[in-house]
Amino acid sequence: WAYDTAGNLVSVPFADEAFPNLQKRDWGPLQARVETYKGLIFANWDADAPDLDTYLGEAKFYMDNMLDRTEAGTEAIPGIQKWVIPCNWKFAAEQFCSDMYHAGTTSHLSGILAGLPEDVELSDLALPTTGMQYRAPWGGHGSGFYLGDPNMMIAMMGPVVTEYWTKGPAAEKAIERLGAADRGDPMIFQHMTVFPTCSFLPGVNTVRTWHPRGPNEIEVWSFTIVDADAPDEIKEEFRKQTLRTFSAGGVF
Repeated sequence: WAYDTAGNLVSVPFADEAFPNLQKRDWGPLQARVETYKGLIFANWDADAPDLDTYLGEAKFYMDNMLDRTEAGTEAIPGIQKWVIPCNWKFAAEQFCSDMYHAGTTSHLSGILAGLPEDVELSDLALPTTGMQYRAPWGGHGSGFYLGDPNMMIAMMGPVVTEYWTKGPAAEKAIERLGAADRGDPMIFQHMTVFPTCSFLPGVNTVRTWHPRGPNEIEVWSFTIVDADAPDEIKEEFRKQTLRTFSAGGVF
């Protein structure tokens, strides 16, 4: 069978003899339902599934910590990294839902040490101990985050990104826009999964999609996003720090 570039069935060998009642128009591509949320594009093959706004539900509150800090929105830094991990896709989705716990273990120690500013010792940056965990009542979305304490962010992303994210005009705008001042200490250094295959790290600003390649392998697509109205030097710092930390060749 032959299809055109739009996916429509255009030719079937011996169609009249083999399939006399075949209607080619009924054998074209399935149409995905495509919706967007603040710059992220989601597609769904299930015609009976709820709309995106309903599906995200209260998870939008936690997504906005990265996506809605400024009225300008976000933009992706050009380029995408792709790599393959020999695991089931649910390992990656679950990791970004719930596991900030591992960040203080020795598994990341060498990467943290490599990124510390010259005048900072590891003992100067005690691991934050105040945070919260979120799990959606349905749908599988989840997030975790520290509250108020920037030490982990400094250790992983350096002082330039941390200061932009937590202090100064951009941070003040985000606090006002997100209503953070009304709910206490701001969320800092967050992880999140929009189930099933979209995960991201607000503050690091890496966004991943997990593409299953069978039950035992996934292909990771990794992007970096930034506030669209951030200064060019801040965008460049996010690019460099994300490459250094959470990339195909990163220390984490």
